[in-house]
Amino acid sequence: MDSIPLAPPTLPSDVILHYVAEGAANVIYRFTLPPPSPPSTSNLADLGQGPQQSQTPPPTEIPALHYDPVFEHRLLRLRKALPSASSNERACAALRNNFLPLFPASSLIAHDLVLLPPNFLCETNKALHALEKDGRRPPKRHGLYLAEDEPFGVLVTDMTPNVAEGETLVEFKPKWLVQSHSAPKGWRRCRTCALRLQRNAARRAKGQPEEAGFCPLDLASTDKARVERAVNFIVTTKHASGEQDLNRLRERITTFVQSGTIVSKLKALQGELDKVGVLTADVTSKDYLMAAAIRDCSIYVKVPKEEGGSIEARIGDLDIKSPDNGKAEYWRALESGLIDEGWYTGVEKDPQPDQTWCVE
Repeated sequence: MDSIPLAPPTLPSDVILHYVAEGAANVIYRFTLPPPSPPSTSNLADLGQGPQQSQTPPPTEIPALHYDPVFEHRLLRLRKALPSASSNERACAALRNNFLPLFPASSLIAHDLVLLPPNFLCETNKALHALEKDGRRPPKRHGLYLAEDEPFGVLVTDMTPNVAEGETLVEFKPKWLVQSHSAPKGWRRCRTCALRLQRNAARRAKGQPEEAGFCPLDLASTDKARVERAVNFIVTTKHASGEQDLNRLRERITTFVQSGTIVSKLKALQGELDKVGVLTADVTSKDYLMAAAIRDCSIYVKVPKEEGGSIEARIGDLDIKSPDNGKAEYWRALESGLIDEGWYTGVEKDPQPDQTWCVE
């Protein structure tokens, strides 16, 4: 296992957590640290707070009481108990060794290990149970809890927008920006759109609502109209209060995607790291697992209210995938189903109402 470069700080045991959100593998919390403890009474005289107050040093000589600055502007990410998940120590080492060399630090969500106090995860799991009972945890996340044998949490960059100052956060997963190399000749749908339509057919059969989405090939295109089409799915009414604000925000995000380097860099890496497709690739290789991580990453774009303000964008969720515990077999079976059932070529048994085809 890769070593930790520096000893991580310890999270105070009396920290207060505030549930923010969760994904399939992690739960994100905002946290409030208690006020730093004052110096012991044996040292009060040295700080002018005891009987010898005449010896009080000037303010500039009084040692500052504060926490490690790594806690500032961070959220706490805690890992769920999934058999295929890597430990936080291994995940942070993989990020540091594999992805940090590929991107400027300013383009990535920072990840720093923090040592968790005893019984911390057990108590936090109890709080998750309480959230379920109160209806404040999404139903689809019920039943899966934090890995209580995990010694570390991860401090990640807080990209929460300052709503009072008019900031807006747009978050999305770019997914497969390059078509799967396993797709059959004559394909008419990209990997992401083919999988979405296959899953929508299953949802319809169960009477469940279908999901809409954008085509990643549009997002990664150099054609402004196609980029706009993708952005119109990503930026919705939840991001803006009125039609004029919504249209302007979409314009700004479209310009960001076209003029920035993040989407094009992710596209290039997907193509470089997986050149043959999951059906023939060595799915245990470092390159393939990095490609899989990049396909499942998220992009966080924080947009200021001012037109001339700088947009801050960072990549997150770059977690190396594991082929163990049946995941490799699942990946291949999923791809084979898309091919054999005609989802790539548009000849599936359950035709979709929307027959819009993807273009590379």
